[in-house]
Amino acid sequence: MNNNNEHIDYTALTGKYLANEATKEEAALLEKWVLESEENKRLFNSYRQTWLLSQSGKMKVDIDGEWNKIEKILFAEEKIKETVPMYPKKSLRQILKIAAIVLIALTASYFLYRTIAKPAVENVVAMESVKSATLPDGTVVSLNKNSVISYPGRFGRKKRKVLLKGEAYFQVKRNEEKPFIIDAEEVEIEVLGTSFNVNARPESPVIEVIVNSGKVAVRSINGKEVLLVKGERGVFSKSSGSLVKEQNRSRNYLAWKTKKLVFENDKLGDVVKDLSKVYEVKFEFSNDSISDYRLTATFDNLSLDAVLNIIEETFDIKAEKKDGVVVF
Repeated sequence: MNNNNEHIDYTALTGKYLANEATKEEAALLEKWVLESEENKRLFNSYRQTWLLSQSGKMKVDIDGEWNKIEKILFAEEKIKETVPMYPKKSLRQILKIAAIVLIALTASYFLYRTIAKPAVENVVAMESVKSATLPDGTVVSLNKNSVISYPGRFGRKKRKVLLKGEAYFQVKRNEEKPFIIDAEEVEIEVLGTSFNVNARPESPVIEVIVNSGKVAVRSINGKEVLLVKGERGVFSKSSGSLVKEQNRSRNYLAWKTKKLVFENDKLGDVVKDLSKVYEVKFEFSNDSISDYRLTATFDNLSLDAVLNIIEETFDIKAEKKDGVVVF
């Protein structure tokens, strides 16, 4: 830009242009300035959007009242200094008023954004059945029964944070610039993109994280941290505050989601632990020796009655239901 244009107030000139009060020479000068750089183009568009907002009538702003306040400051004797005048002196008041309107509208739009456009909190609740949901970033979450996940309608620029109460399986959409964080009461789980199961039920004495793929960082409230990879399990004890990493030996940790259970020479006492989680019933043995029977079987989306019939036939025993308890 040449030296003759160094002191031109393009904010005020934009106000005149948008108010259809600029001369042909002023309009040409402004258009030339806009085309000189992408930054000038961006500034002009920003002023234009603010101007349109101020004219929309949607904001309850007392323009004249606010202008009077600003005028006392702008026209204080010690504030008025002559510069290279581009406009006649009689239009200075009008130009400054336009600039003030733009400033007021811009400030009002900022507060509108902070108060009205603030992302709302969304909740997904699974009560009587398993429920799946896709989060704003593309992450897919499957919730077990009696579980809740809360998340913002729009994630922030630096992280994606959700709150979990209960049990859920996450398939996190990878984003290396924005980690995915799960607040599960006494532990925090952080990932970039992976799949894993979190069991953080309030009634359970532990919080458990089992990784199916990728890497997962688990941190406790007392500052301990473990890094888990596929096939590993992190367990936080609510009573002792300990956080340990170990190999996951459960083949059926996702049976609540897949409805598939696999047993390979497992004791019946261990089998019923998995069955109770999936079918939500309690099991008892009339004879302790029965709990040592070994079972090899696969139950793929079978009803509880079908499972019990297979166990009865396999071991030649009887399964009786009494008050919500299955007794072998």
